[in-house]
Amino acid sequence: DYRLFLKRAYLNLETGKVDPAFRDVNMALEIEPRSAENFLLLSDLNFVIGNIESAVSALRKAAELDPDSEKAFIKLAETYLVIKNYSMAKKSADIALSINQDNEEAFFLKGIAFLEEGDTNTAITNLRIASNLDTANYKVLMQLASIFQQLGDTVAMEYYNAALHIKPDDELALFYKARYCQELGVFEEAISLYERVNLKYPTNKLAFYNKGYVLLVEYEDFEGSSNAFQQALNIDPAYVDAVYNLGRTYEAQGLYEEAATKYRQALELETNYQLAIEGLNRLKQ
Repeated sequence: DYRLFLKRAYLNLETGKVDPAFRDVNMALEIEPRSAENFLLLSDLNFVIGNIESAVSALRKAAELDPDSEKAFIKLAETYLVIKNYSMAKKSADIALSINQDNEEAFFLKGIAFLEEGDTNTAITNLRIASNLDTANYKVLMQLASIFQQLGDTVAMEYYNAALHIKPDDELALFYKARYCQELGVFEEAISLYERVNLKYPTNKLAFYNKGYVLLVEYEDFEGSSNAFQQALNIDPAYVDAVYNLGRTYEAQGLYEEAATKYRQALELETNYQLAIEGLNRLKQ
């Protein structure tokens, strides 16, 4: 029964056993060479090992064997996006939509393809259709939030909030909303969100760093900022921006020797780090 080999191949793939998965798929194909599902899994395996051309070939065969397979055309659209063939990605998504006009994933993939081509308005249209079809689609909401943030449209906040309604403790949604609050000048909320990120995800160095930056620049809270920068450096001692800004914090406090030490450390990490050079020049003067 080829389906048993196929099931075992899926289990092998899930546990990272690629070679046994290939063997099982080949056995399944030997027993039933006209099963579209066999070729779908074969494409996944080729994708995992980086053989994109073979992955596309397997997906085309799956679509040929089962022309009504939304899954085959969705996977084709995804794969074409990876290799930046945006016209074929859109074409594959359109075929999936001709099979099922309510396929939100097809609209999402078309939106990404248009976005990569620079057609932001058409991208938004497709992504909004995807969102309307599945109001709880986290990745669509996050993509729309990102686009509107880049456009300077505060509707981005609504999409971040919607994403957090679906995943209240999601690291990316919390961090990007915090960064957007920082960008908008809503600093207290930004700090609160960065703290939520670090409470749930204590190895997120960017949240510590951004919190430190807000405390330094906007509040002149030198103790709080130096503590935040140091926490970021505890996670990544080579985080050059945190090293520099810790030096900047020391300089603001009049701790010039400590500041100079940090500026030199930044230059050791990144030769010609311009801000550190300027910092040392200020201290010399």
